[in-house]
Amino acid sequence: MAVPDRSTARRMLADAELPDGIVVHSEGVARVAVAATALLAEAQIPIDGALVEAAALLHDIDKVEIRRDGGEHGIVGARRLEAAGFEDLAMPVASHPITCLLDDDRFPRGWPSVVVAVADRHVAQAFVTVDERLDDMKVRHPEYADAIEAARRPAHALEAELAEVVGLSVGDLAARLRAAWEAGR
Repeated sequence: MAVPDRSTARRMLADAELPDGIVVHSEGVARVAVAATALLAEAQIPIDGALVEAAALLHDIDKVEIRRDGGEHGIVGARRLEAAGFEDLAMPVASHPITCLLDDDRFPRGWPSVVVAVADRHVAQAFVTVDERLDDMKVRHPEYADAIEAARRPAHALEAELAEVVGLSVGDLAARLRAAWEAGR
């Protein structure tokens, strides 16, 4: 399996020359995703923690590139990671954007993709609820407000699916993920 180790993933993140806010966000998504992975492992659900951590850390690696050159967020990052020899990161990276929740072809499937998508719905510059994150996205990207709103229900459904599988209520899952985010600040 082609997955970068933690130091390689961190170096790739640094080499992408992303703004500090995106780096802080990416590190937070990784902490939350690692916590969700641990919950899945406790529930005897097989999942590759190294893959999830690397994908979560690198999920926004294409942000500067797409702002400069265009392209579809997630897809550009997935292709970049594939070109670097890390094909196994492609699906979680390609399927994490909120719009993927409205796309049958890119909907997050498989636990690594689900975990990265759920973690990304909870982390901005701080840990937030799914609704707070989507409301903020609508303010920052009013041109996509209708699509973001349409993705609200599937975003909650994905979080509920994860909570059910790990044997927690959605509120308890969010509390556990928040604790992981706060522990790493």
